[in-house]
Amino acid sequence: MSFEHFERGYLLPEGSKDLIDVIRLAPQSNIFVKLPSIPSKPQSAISVKPASEAPAPKGDIFVSDNTTVKELAALLGQKAFRIIADAMEMGIFANVTQSLGFKAISQIAEKYGCTAKRTA
Repeated sequence: MSFEHFERGYLLPEGSKDLIDVIRLAPQSNIFVKLPSIPSKPQSAISVKPASEAPAPKGDIFVSDNTTVKELAALLGQKAFRIIADAMEMGIFANVTQSLGFKAISQIAEKYGCTAKRTA
């Protein structure tokens, strides 16, 4: 059984026995082709929001003591995994159906520019 791809020089260009020969022959032949460069965006088109800038206040949200992560995400207009990640930063490991305490809810709401208020 013969495997052609195992033979020496299978991927080498004509007239070279190893990679050193390829490097020596490179200036004489057209082995290496320079690819066209991709134009980048001008610097004025890129806008980066500083991380220290707080979001603009959006208003109040009214929550009860048994508000779940899913309900809070809907109130804040965010995905549930973002709320879970914010809770994890505070040391609270919660899932989508777990309820959060008011202190955690108010801190997460402040991050998204809202003020949390308790309902009766």
